[in-house]
Amino acid sequence: MYVTMKQEVFNIYRGFPLIFKQIPFACPLLFILFVSMVPIYSQDTSLSILSKQAILRKEQLRFVHVEADLSITVNATTNAASCIMQLAGRDSLSMEIAGPFGISVARLFSNSEVFVFHDMLQGRAIEGTPSRERLSEVTFLPLSFDDYVSLFRAEPPGNIRLFSPVESYIDSVKLLYKRSIDQSATEFLLCNKHDGTIREYQRKNKSGIIELSMIYDKYSIINGIPMPGIVTLSSPLRGVSLTVSAQSITVNDTIPTVMRFPLPASIKPLRMD
Repeated sequence: MYVTMKQEVFNIYRGFPLIFKQIPFACPLLFILFVSMVPIYSQDTSLSILSKQAILRKEQLRFVHVEADLSITVNATTNAASCIMQLAGRDSLSMEIAGPFGISVARLFSNSEVFVFHDMLQGRAIEGTPSRERLSEVTFLPLSFDDYVSLFRAEPPGNIRLFSPVESYIDSVKLLYKRSIDQSATEFLLCNKHDGTIREYQRKNKSGIIELSMIYDKYSIINGIPMPGIVTLSSPLRGVSLTVSAQSITVNDTIPTVMRFPLPASIKPLRMD
């Protein structure tokens, strides 16, 4: 029996050259098949789940409408307000802030090309390129348009593939990633290892000082998508912090035909470039 099996195995191996001669691609195909069957124990499944969550939100989160209470602190002075925020995919956003008794005090519209800020208390309007530098001059928050739509959709800003794991961070339910922005800043992303939802985002300057921090809490599933109920934003260098406590969140309702609000005819916006 042993001799017979040995001979059969020999015959099989002897036939391989003939197979490869008749099918030129057999060798690389068999190699690929072999490699695909080997367990990849070093695969970073944490980044995979983070990517899956980001892809889910990118593909399915078409429109968000949030009505929220705000707690705004500027230079140690805290005020309460409310807001209505709308995000149409990653294309545009609008926000209206109201003070006591529901009186509107400010409005913001932005897309990737232009922003319009309407200061209703002072009867003025400003428009310009929605870069981080320009927008922060009117909102006091160090956020560009891409930062706004990404972070308020609870998504990583920029290219998620550039984040790498911080191996020294060990936690049973959370994963930590970092990404360097040239030499000017480093971003940190803390996410839930079970569903990939963001729990905290930080941006530090080259001196290691926190420029921006956002904490996400009280997630709930709305129309199949996990959405944070409380978002806390702080910018220590600017002395600004903001807590957004959602009272109502709707996902993927009908997108308004017009997101940009009209300005009063008497107001000519000041251009910032």
